[in-house]
Amino acid sequence: MKLRKIVIASVLILLALSLMPILMLINQWASDTEAYGITGNDGQQIHFRWQDVNQQVHQYPASAGTYTYLFLGFLSCSEICPIRIEQLDQLEQRIQQDASINKAEVQFMFVTIDPDNDTLAVRQAVIDARSKRFVSASLSESDLHQLELRLSDNINRQLATINHVGNLFLLDPYGKIARIYTAKQLSTSKMLIDLNHIISTQH
Repeated sequence: MKLRKIVIASVLILLALSLMPILMLINQWASDTEAYGITGNDGQQIHFRWQDVNQQVHQYPASAGTYTYLFLGFLSCSEICPIRIEQLDQLEQRIQQDASINKAEVQFMFVTIDPDNDTLAVRQAVIDARSKRFVSASLSESDLHQLELRLSDNINRQLATINHVGNLFLLDPYGKIARIYTAKQLSTSKMLIDLNHIISTQH
């Protein structure tokens, strides 16, 4: 009886050891599909009117098939904004190289929180000229305030230098927040995995 228990225990140990590599692979696969950014969960649609560099007025969301990376900032910023804009530039290059999503409708929208200094010409040169996927927007004071509140982006424009958190928002084609990326989340590889996962689950 004692020998039988030892044999059974030995078999179970060997079985567990043989399953370990498989379990590790499953765990790695699962971690790869976990969201990198913070998942939006309130389900409310974001909508606003915005003006482009040609002074044309648009409604957001406009296209039912477009995913939008939305970033509120100002172009004289010396800290968060240049890093975030460069990150979006790199992300676009990664999207173009990814055969599974390079045909997807993805845009990068910069919303100025300093429209007096972010002139049409400056916005065109720094944002819109990058590619057709990049657009810069200015909003009316009331619409901008409502958008700031909706995103909880903690922007303080009453100081000598504008203070803002610099979060990046990935919005689905319906204007709902799919992901929020903080200023510390700068991995374009992980953001690309997020985008792939979101697009694949919504089609």
